[in-house]
Amino acid sequence: MTNREQVNITRAHLADAICRATGLSRTDASDFVEIFLELISETLLREESVMFSGFGKFQVVKRAARKGRNVKLGVDVMIEPRLAIVFKPAPNLVSRLNETTDDAQKHATAAA
Repeated sequence: MTNREQVNITRAHLADAICRATGLSRTDASDFVEIFLELISETLLREESVMFSGFGKFQVVKRAARKGRNVKLGVDVMIEPRLAIVFKPAPNLVSRLNETTDDAQKHATAAA
């Protein structure tokens, strides 16, 4: 596996990409990003899934109460039940990711 620099994509990055790809104004592209993210958030808050064909699915899952450990204090603690958001990538996204990883490994092996 190769070391890759971590890149965070921000709302501004998304708005800039939409602006360049569509010709929308910067303001319209920013509004689009905000509306899009709010729609996803509202859907998840209703505990409904959000699926993007070819990309993946965000869904809300219920985490049961469980026993945990506070390592600083060395004591057991109960962790309350909670809701969490999980992402399950689409099979073709996973396939593309592994192709990229395989290509990087091939290049690293060839360079060595």
